[in-house]
Amino acid sequence: MVFSSVLTACSLPFLQTFQLESATATPSPTETATRKPTPTKLVKLATSTPEYAPFCETGTTSDPAPPQCELPIAEQSSSYCQKKVPTNLILANQGATYEVLNEGFNCSDAGMKDGKQIIACTGPMAQSFGLRICDPACAIPTVETNITQCPKDFIYNSQQGCCTQNFPETDHNCVILKLKTTSCTTDCAQYKKKKACQNNSYACEWNETTLKCQMRK
Repeated sequence: MVFSSVLTACSLPFLQTFQLESATATPSPTETATRKPTPTKLVKLATSTPEYAPFCETGTTSDPAPPQCELPIAEQSSSYCQKKVPTNLILANQGATYEVLNEGFNCSDAGMKDGKQIIACTGPMAQSFGLRICDPACAIPTVETNITQCPKDFIYNSQQGCCTQNFPETDHNCVILKLKTTSCTTDCAQYKKKKACQNNSYACEWNETTLKCQMRK
């Protein structure tokens, strides 16, 4: 009996160890649950498409002049000689500005007539020149839009607020008058010397070939 008790007592730790190892045994591959991989979610990146202003309708013309714009802005009234000096008179809207486009000509204010501003221009006889006249009150307002971008080969027309292939006019409030001075009758042949001829250059010019003073052409 004593021998049996001792044997039982000695074998107790061995049994506890065997039971612990059995409880923590790794399960067989057939018992292991198979974990499915989480599918990857594909995110489609949005492509940035540029936004363009609308296209101008074909066949459209420039915006009409605003109510405060009096057309025409300017026009020639007369062309005459004053003391052998050719003079061109232009009538323009009151408050208009002007600019001479050719050298040798001079333009200045000459008062008012029938509510119009008079511009007097002088220069060489029988010569053409240009006069640019602008009326600040006749400026056509631009169309305010959020998008002013246009595709390739198109330009943005701020007056109409759209894209066009035609170059937009930018001087709606300006006109260019093509004028010509008159010929004032004078006897250029009386001037025998070059200096005397040049002193009357409004009507005469010195011919270097013939060495004579002649009527300006």
